[in-house]
Amino acid sequence: MLSDIDKRIFGPLAYPRFVLRQYFDVHQREILVAEESGELVGYSIAVRCGSDDERELAHFLALGVDTSHRRQGVGRLLAEETLDSLRLRGVRRVRLAVAPRNTVAIALYESLGFTRIGAEDDYYGPGEPRLLFDLAWPHTEPAGPGSSGTAAY
Repeated sequence: MLSDIDKRIFGPLAYPRFVLRQYFDVHQREILVAEESGELVGYSIAVRCGSDDERELAHFLALGVDTSHRRQGVGRLLAEETLDSLRLRGVRRVRLAVAPRNTVAIALYESLGFTRIGAEDDYYGPGEPRLLFDLAWPHTEPAGPGSSGTAAY
């Protein structure tokens, strides 16, 4: 289940199950999962902004890989597929927040073209600092419906 792997990866900062359910109901095609032998080993959530004048902006809300599958390219594959899907749907800019101590994720995002645009000490509340990153692409026409992932609860 998506909520189970989210808790294993993010601990106290994991999304409540009802929030993941709402993301699934509203943004199903913006959730990607990685499976191995029927087991959920990673996932990503990246959603486009809602208003018409912001549809070219998306927020990469989550990228997580189970500890048993890290350093095997799962996170990179999920990130690349997620970004490709967003780009195909007309997104021109993607933003994300990452913990300063998560150097592996920072290196991944920078290798994908993200640049650091700021930092906030208490982004997710007291003691939860985040670095803020942005990725911008030149305008391209959407190539039709993007790929969709599946999620299990």
